[in-house]
Amino acid sequence: MSSPALDPDHAAALVAALVDDAAVFPPGNVPVPDAVRAHREHRRAARSVVVGPFLLPVSRMADLLDALDADPSIDPLDLVLVADTGLVEAAEARAILLDDDRVALVGLEVALPPDGPLGESAALTLETLDFALPTAIEVPRAPGWRDAVDVIARDGAERVKFRTGGATAAAHPTDAELAERIVAAVRAGAAFKLTAGLHHPLRRTDPESGFEEHGFLNALAATARAVAGDDEVDVAAVLAERDAAPLLAILAACDARAVRARFTSFGSCSIDEPVAALRELGMIEDEDS
Repeated sequence: MSSPALDPDHAAALVAALVDDAAVFPPGNVPVPDAVRAHREHRRAARSVVVGPFLLPVSRMADLLDALDADPSIDPLDLVLVADTGLVEAAEARAILLDDDRVALVGLEVALPPDGPLGESAALTLETLDFALPTAIEVPRAPGWRDAVDVIARDGAERVKFRTGGATAAAHPTDAELAERIVAAVRAGAAFKLTAGLHHPLRRTDPESGFEEHGFLNALAATARAVAGDDEVDVAAVLAERDAAPLLAILAACDARAVRARFTSFGSCSIDEPVAALRELGMIEDEDS
C-alpha cells in the first residue's frame, strides 16, 4: 500500500475527525464500558486528530451511565446519540444527559423508514426534530431516496447518512449505487456521512465473507471528483479502484475543505484499523513521531 505521502497540512485537512467511533455497533460489539475507555485513550493519543465522536445507541443509555460512574474523567465524552428506538426515546436520553457535565452531546442520528414516500418522510423528520443538535438522517436504499436527499439539502441544517455495508452481500451498495448517492448529495449541496463496511482504505474483497467492501480512501477521492464535477460513471470508477496511488493523486489535487464539507465522516467499529492504514499511506504521523 506504500505510496507517496500528501503534503502534511493538506492530508490533515482531509482526515480531521474523519472516523466516528462506532465500536459498540456490529460487527465490533464492544461492551460500552470498554468502548468508552478506548475512546478516551484515542482522544489522548496523537491519533486523536482522526477520531470523531463516540456513537451510542439510545437503547444502551443505561450501559453508558454505568460506564461513566465506573470510570470518571475530567474530560467530557463527546457523544452522538443514535435514535435506534425512536425520536421520543432519543429526546428522553437527551434530557437526561443535557446537564451531565461528564458528556458533551454533539449530535444525533436518525433513520428514515424504508417504506412510504422518502421525501415526505424526510420533511416530516426535519419538522419533528427539536434537539438543537446537528443531525445525520439516514436515507435508505429505496425508491425515492433522491427526493429525501433534496429535502435534506434544501433544509441545509442537517446531513444525509448513507449505509455502505452490513451483514449480507446485498447490504453493500455497488460502486454505481454509491456513486449515484455521492454525486446526488454533492450536486444538491448536502453534507453526508457514510457508515458500515469502511474499515479499510481501499476497495477490496473481504477474504472471509467474500463481500465486496468499499474503501474510505476511495470514498474521499470519489467525493473529490464529484466536487470537481465528474458524473456518476467517473465517480464509480474511482470507487472501484484498488490501488492507493491514483486515489492519493486525486486527493493531492483536490480542495480538501470542499471535499470534507460534503463527506464529513464515516462510522467505524474499529479506530485502530483506519488509523494504521492512514499511517501507512503517510496521511498521519506515527504515534511516536
